[in-house]
Amino acid sequence: MIVKTLAFGVCFLLAGCTGASGQEPVKEAAARFLGALASGDHRAACALLAPRAQESWAPESCERGLAGADVPDGTPETVSVWSEEAQVKTARDTLFLHESSAGWVITGAGCRHRNEQVYDCAVGGP
Repeated sequence: MIVKTLAFGVCFLLAGCTGASGQEPVKEAAARFLGALASGDHRAACALLAPRAQESWAPESCERGLAGADVPDGTPETVSVWSEEAQVKTARDTLFLHESSAGWVITGAGCRHRNEQVYDCAVGGP
């Protein structure tokens, strides 16, 4: 009985660690994007966007579009991951990400709740 309980406890702890480590790449991608915007490096920020988010500004350039987008500065605080989709919240913003073959990319930024299920985003969308 003690061995089974101990084994369950170890498995539970390992599962918790795996979940947290799976959030780190998402958090890092969001931090890189927000950092690039904060420093005015719109080219680097555009490289972190999913193609559909970059297309928000066709025929304008992504860099000019991001320069005028209302994406608040911030630091990633909470991360939720659902398979290949993720959401990152800062104090004043919500970002959406997708795991592509190249890693985590931003699909929506500068997102604000319109109602419980719908977000309006300055860049891309959920």
